[in-house]
Amino acid sequence: MRPVRLNDLVVGESPVFVATALAETVDGMLDGVRRALTAGADCVELRIDRLPSGDAVADLVRRVEGPHIVACRTPQFGGFFEGSEADRIDRLQAAVDAGASCVDVEYFAETAARGRLIDAAHANRTPILVGYENMQETPSSETLLDGIRAVAALEPDLVKLAVRAASYEDLVAVLGVVLSMRATLDVPFAAIALGSHGAPSRPLALALGASFTYCALEAGAVPGQLTVAEARNALETMSEQRWSCSSN
Repeated sequence: MRPVRLNDLVVGESPVFVATALAETVDGMLDGVRRALTAGADCVELRIDRLPSGDAVADLVRRVEGPHIVACRTPQFGGFFEGSEADRIDRLQAAVDAGASCVDVEYFAETAARGRLIDAAHANRTPILVGYENMQETPSSETLLDGIRAVAALEPDLVKLAVRAASYEDLVAVLGVVLSMRATLDVPFAAIALGSHGAPSRPLALALGASFTYCALEAGAVPGQLTVAEARNALETMSEQRWSCSSN
């Protein structure tokens, strides 16, 4: 696996815990960043959905301290941005131009707009995350693996799989895909089963080979999303048990 550097954070060498900041103003976003880092996050996802303009996005990126991933979600992907796709990509482009640690774009974004952002990120040597996301269901394992191969063909620096789990069978399917991703991808990745059935996927995917995961700032804030402390503790407990069993 090829590690990726986001400022002073190296993704791909040890588990990375990401927490999200989402607010309507730059000051509100900066407060969210402080809260995320205080909660123990290694990296902050800057959800710029609600910021008023590209200028505000650039201002935020220049002022934020620490490694971050800039994302702008529409309702289709569980977010709040309701402008045009061109405007959304322009805002992510503003983040690239301002020196963002990393930008995030969905595989299912409009093809030309997605390609424009990926090309700009590559030209600026800005790491880019491409996510294969389904907010409604968990497709078949074959569909997911085909999707991950299509994402890898875009030459991202980071990959994310996020699908909604309606059952523990869906959770198990996602974890099985994690093993395939570990064997086939040469870049760091996250794999998440959303919803209450998917909560165990956060630490379990890390234990199986994922490089990073997403956490909540407060318990119960998002169904199925553990806090940074909960995810860390779960992973550490599993690691200790694995070492104990291998020693006996």
